[in-house]
Amino acid sequence: MASLPSEDEVDAATAALAPYFTALGRVAHSWNHLHEELGKLFCSVTELELHHGMAIWHKLKSDRSQRDILRGAIEARKQETDWVASHPNLAEAVSCLLNETNGLADGRNNAIHAPCSVAMHGNTKDFELVPVTFFGNDKAKRLVGKDILEEFRWYEKCADTLKKYATSCRLAVDAGFLSLEKPRLPTREQTKI
Repeated sequence: MASLPSEDEVDAATAALAPYFTALGRVAHSWNHLHEELGKLFCSVTELELHHGMAIWHKLKSDRSQRDILRGAIEARKQETDWVASHPNLAEAVSCLLNETNGLADGRNNAIHAPCSVAMHGNTKDFELVPVTFFGNDKAKRLVGKDILEEFRWYEKCADTLKKYATSCRLAVDAGFLSLEKPRLPTREQTKI
């Protein structure tokens, strides 16, 4: 007959989850800062004062809706000949930034919304981090077979890279910098621990 785990076993399982908690927090932190920078870019593109523009930005409850209004703002700017002439390649850069961010959003959502736990690895007393798929969670299913900590580290590093690019785009609007180099997202191999 199966018995409940001992307090020591529960403590060991909880300790095994500590790196997961850290990695999850880092993904959320990087994503949040990317979105703050996208909000500031929205303010620059629309020429709204930061406190007004960010108030609008934060009223939207979905990250995707926020990115959509930034896309709408840059699409409107593309219709202004003078603005395009004074900001060459900027509309394309912001569109690229938004496309890359939208592509990363699924991974970020997997990280944030997939339940994960630890399981005993084979016959050893070692724990393995696993997505909890038993009840059919689609986001958890997308993490099956992946090294979850490495996957989360890749999401974090990609969000950090995109944040830097968003800052470059904002500076291009605000200060007229003309050089915008498309970011090279890190490979999963580059982010291995």
